[in-house]
Amino acid sequence: MENLKNKNEVSFSDMEYFSSYEDLEIHRVMVGDVPRTTAYQNAIKLNKHLFEGKTVMDVGAGSGILSLFAAAAGASRVYAVEASATAKLIEQVAAQNGFSKVITVLNARVEDVSLPTDVRINVMVSEWMGFYLFHESMLNSVLIARDRFLADDGVMFPSEARLFACPCSLQNLYDEKIKFWYNVYGFDMSAVALSVLDAKSKKPEVCEVKPEQLLAQPVCIKTINLRWMDAEEITNFSDNFFVSITRDGPYHGLCLWFECDFDGVEYGANGDQVGELVTLSTSPSAQPTHWKQTVVALGRAGVKHPSTPENCNEIEDCQLEKHVDYIRFIEVEKDEIIGWSLEFEQSSSNVRHYTITLQMLDPEEDEHPEPCSCGLARCLIIAKLIEKELQGNIDDNLEPTTEISKVC
Repeated sequence: MENLKNKNEVSFSDMEYFSSYEDLEIHRVMVGDVPRTTAYQNAIKLNKHLFEGKTVMDVGAGSGILSLFAAAAGASRVYAVEASATAKLIEQVAAQNGFSKVITVLNARVEDVSLPTDVRINVMVSEWMGFYLFHESMLNSVLIARDRFLADDGVMFPSEARLFACPCSLQNLYDEKIKFWYNVYGFDMSAVALSVLDAKSKKPEVCEVKPEQLLAQPVCIKTINLRWMDAEEITNFSDNFFVSITRDGPYHGLCLWFECDFDGVEYGANGDQVGELVTLSTSPSAQPTHWKQTVVALGRAGVKHPSTPENCNEIEDCQLEKHVDYIRFIEVEKDEIIGWSLEFEQSSSNVRHYTITLQMLDPEEDEHPEPCSCGLARCLIIAKLIEKELQGNIDDNLEPTTEISKVC
């Protein structure tokens, strides 16, 4: 194992981050996450053509499981980069499984790693994802490693990641954590409920959300291509989104989750497909993972007192504090159009942290993206016009005998 001296100053947040991964219980939870670990295993096993005889780098190797998968798939060399003290365990595990001559452990941040000048990485694997994809993630470090070491024809695993959002109802959770305070051993402690409600809007809630708690069709709010993206793409991003409600219920916030693709598909000279596309999903409809889902709560913005006039938007003006025991959340109805603006801003002092800003939008007054599938008449018209324009561009570039369906 090579223990490399840090060339760059290591911040306190980095030290704290790496030391947290010396807790082996964290690794047990991650490796024991069957959908997570199986996705990586299948992605590597079903795409052995990318690994056999190739040089692989595992960024943030942790327990070394991904390095073992790569070695078992026939990699000639695997660089397992791990900054925490678990690096010494990877070396032991590699020897236990007969891969000590294949797996080279580098105990350092990937930013401080040096490789021989003639070595280029053919495949870079990493489990860099955090809650809602970006929280406490290693993505910035992975991108640095990619730019420094990946061969021109190299492959990134995962290859693509997508972040989704959907309005949701968390009635059971809110009954447990807010209504609990209405009557505590005969005492009215409902003032606490309001503070809990405020706290919910200041910190995302990591919890399991059931498919039946989703109030609309999800929308993809961010897609990143790991091979070609720039770090600037994730420093700050935002957009407006509008959806049509598909089921009645209280509207408590936005549910976030992500998917990652491992695209190993290639085609031979005769057109035969080699390799597979494997997808890891943390959707409410998928098998649960340790990431669960993340809910950005509306807090007081999602509360309406039953006696509140329709035009009362200011919670304080409606004297909610005087009627805490009658807190009611906004109810949405099927086919109703709702909108929101969601902004993610990366911390300048710690790139693993983000500030999320959620703002509710008026479907009639605020600008919709183009195209927009919310169902409003004007959006349907615009979407149809865009579709016709795109179809016209396709027609202009088609050979006379080419079928449209094949192009699409």
